[in-house]
Amino acid sequence: MVWQNSEKQNTLHSGPAGGGPGAEGLRRALRPPEITDAEHYLVVDGSLNTTPGAGSQIKLSRTQNIYEKGGPQPESRAKLTVEGDKGSSFAFAEAVPGVYDLAPTTFRDSEKYRLRIRTSGGREYLSAYVPVVKNPPIDSLTYRVRGAGEGVQIYVNTHDPQDRTRFYRWSYEETWQYSMPLYSVYELVGKDVVYREQSINTCWSSASPTTIVLGTSVKLSKDIIRDQGVTFVPSASGKLQSRYSILVRQYALTQQEYEYWNALSKTTERTGSLFDPQPAEVTGNIRSVGDAGELVFGYFSASNRQEQRLFVTEYLGRPNPACEPTDTLTAREILESPDLILSEYYEGNSPVPLYIMGTPTCSDCRLRGGTNQMPSFWK
Repeated sequence: MVWQNSEKQNTLHSGPAGGGPGAEGLRRALRPPEITDAEHYLVVDGSLNTTPGAGSQIKLSRTQNIYEKGGPQPESRAKLTVEGDKGSSFAFAEAVPGVYDLAPTTFRDSEKYRLRIRTSGGREYLSAYVPVVKNPPIDSLTYRVRGAGEGVQIYVNTHDPQDRTRFYRWSYEETWQYSMPLYSVYELVGKDVVYREQSINTCWSSASPTTIVLGTSVKLSKDIIRDQGVTFVPSASGKLQSRYSILVRQYALTQQEYEYWNALSKTTERTGSLFDPQPAEVTGNIRSVGDAGELVFGYFSASNRQEQRLFVTEYLGRPNPACEPTDTLTAREILESPDLILSEYYEGNSPVPLYIMGTPTCSDCRLRGGTNQMPSFWK
């Protein structure tokens, strides 16, 4: 959230000693307290997942002013409860700071639910009662290669045969496989050269973008969403060189929630993401119990969640940078080398091996931020 100063820019000038703004006056003019000292308001991110056998998760954090660095601060040690309008009540438990989970629970379609939050500081927040919205399944995920291998456009298709949903939102998680140009077969354990127990040549990286993807069929006679763009994966990103996978989650919305996400989407187009400072006040259906003027950001909703995974194998993008072995060393020399052992070979009739070396940046995929543990869903 960005605080905008509506006052006109002051003209600074020097005056007699003690009469000008001075260093402190200049600092306050450039960094007024309504920007630098802005209150940190509560942000509620999550919903009630009514899918049978599935749990729910809600994240709490605080807004930042435009001069603060780092990510949002989590709101820890809060008490979260979902209350039904027919007397039911379910409590969340904090899994990690600011992240609250609700175990799989059975919800009634005829009941409306609201979220109650009590922070460790004693402040209380309450959402409006919301109905359980039925979410139709995702019909399919498809993709098309754009241009001459510029990248891949991902699409989602769905429909509601009852013509009741009309408003949709999608989120997604990406996972991609990549390999290093050099393969390290051996490693040093103490002073011994041994086979690597786990390969560090191939890794997997994941990302969960906060891009807001919305769709509606209100202008159509049938509730059908066809070829709704989810994301474009450029070849230059390196995600398509080997194998790419995307998990798309679909949410059914009420019209009020759709309008909230649509307003937020227009805002984040100018700032980058849901969690960046926002230049406008886009609030949802959650209010402060004790202070009607306090801003709260987020929208609580209840719906079953649908999801589907797609794999893409197009082998697009630039190849790995050229990497060559760096040296050939003896067993004694490798103890002092920062490089990794690629392979060994024997020169002539010598019983003592020599070792071909390569730099870690060309051999160890983990240095690019991924993990060499294959995801359970990979195939």
